Amino acid sequence: MKNLFSTLTAAVLMAITFTSCNDSVDVDYEQQILQQERAIDSILSAEKIKIEEYVNQHFENEVQDTVKIRYTYLDKGPVNRGIWYEILNPPTDNSYEYKAVNTQQLTAPTFKAKYTAKLLNGTVVQSDLQGTQYSFTTGSNNIFNNSWYFAFFPYAVKFNGVDVKISGLGGLTKDGLKKGSKIRYITPSLWAFGGNKVGDIPANSPLVYEIEVLEIQ
Repeated sequence: MKNLFSTLTAAVLMAITFTSCNDSVDVDYEQQILQQERAIDSILSAEKIKIEEYVNQHFENEVQDTVKIRYTYLDKGPVNRGIWYEILNPPTDNSYEYKAVNTQQLTAPTFKAKYTAKLLNGTVVQSDLQGTQYSFTTGSNNIFNNSWYFAFFPYAVKFNGVDVKISGLGGLTKDGLKKGSKIRYITPSLWAFGGNKVGDIPANSPLVYEIEVLEIQ
């Protein structure tokens, strides 16, 4: 197992973090971040209705992700991350334990999994129906996206009494995915591939995932 930074390097998460090491931050920088926040909020708002319509039609035991994102310059209160999920199968083996190596890093698992990714119209755009060994530290960028990390990792992992959260936001569930776990979730494009076209996935596409964990270590 290898270490995985709790703060992902994806541009969208960097935008949400809104930090700077430059003491000479000026109004132009604040305006730039404000524009980014407006863009993020626009995406989440625009896709919210479509996602909730899909959930109402296709999910039976839906759970709304309670994690919220907070803006720095946009005059708006915290908003939901926008993910919905349902647990299709509980784990058959709870022995795997997610760990933190310090207050900034989590240990990344290697795992064998089957999965499908669909557009909201039902078109399958990615799949692995047989099950393959994967690792977040060496995985392909055209498969993994932020939503995978949110799905796999628990909401928080304790390290010396401190909650360490993946990407600084936290995972979807209390314990994370383990052997035998099967989850279905729907994510805004913001946490998938954003404005990038990846294979058969059009840019700006919310995605519906089903992931079944066969092994994890």
